[in-house]
Amino acid sequence: MQLSLLAFSLVAALPLVSAYPVKADTLNCRSGPGTSYKVIKTYKKGADLKITCQETGEVVQGSSLWDKTSDNCYVADYYVKTGTSGYVAPKCSSGGGSGGGEGTLPGLNKVQSSHARAIIAQAKKDGVGRHGCEAGIATALVETNIYVYANKNVPKSLNYPHDKVGSDHDSVGIFQQRVMYYPDIAADMDPAKSAGQFFKKMKGVSGWKTMAVGKLCQKVQVSAYPDRYAKRVAEATKICSAGGL
Repeated sequence: MQLSLLAFSLVAALPLVSAYPVKADTLNCRSGPGTSYKVIKTYKKGADLKITCQETGEVVQGSSLWDKTSDNCYVADYYVKTGTSGYVAPKCSSGGGSGGGEGTLPGLNKVQSSHARAIIAQAKKDGVGRHGCEAGIATALVETNIYVYANKNVPKSLNYPHDKVGSDHDSVGIFQQRVMYYPDIAADMDPAKSAGQFFKKMKGVSGWKTMAVGKLCQKVQVSAYPDRYAKRVAEATKICSAGGL
């Protein structure tokens, strides 16, 4: 009798893990709750996922919920058939990501940090160093506070993952790049690719390597409010430093 009770108590102590089918054709499982995190593995439609816990992250198709699977990676809950838009498993006790410094960056939440890391990674890839990173992050802070914006005036932008919806002319994405000048909407709406477009134009600015960051941002963006960028440089410096630049 005592053995039976002991066995029952051990089973009861184990976390309940429920399985739910993938409803997308393919679904990437990432190291953290956002599309800029590294892809760990890919599931096919109909695959049963064992969800160990859930947490909020980057907004995908209107949902900020991400599911951590038994493979120790995260999938967007929107693409999993759970029968509800809410929680079906406990909240994850630790932050998103699988280590490697993928926590939050100074002054940013998980979603912003995910986007900022994509910008920083692109800065490293494009070889623009700390100076370029500061320009990119400062611009993103001013334009959108490092959120991906779709635009109701650009219907196609609503088809891509986004955090918020704006209505300023035809400006989309983290950098509010105007579609009339940046017609690749898929790139505009992607944190890393939109950063790549920003850095490409930035490197075409004469003397960009030694130009004051705030002035450099304005050279790229040509904003009606040129003084705003310099005010966010100190924040950008901390974020870039924490991100490895």
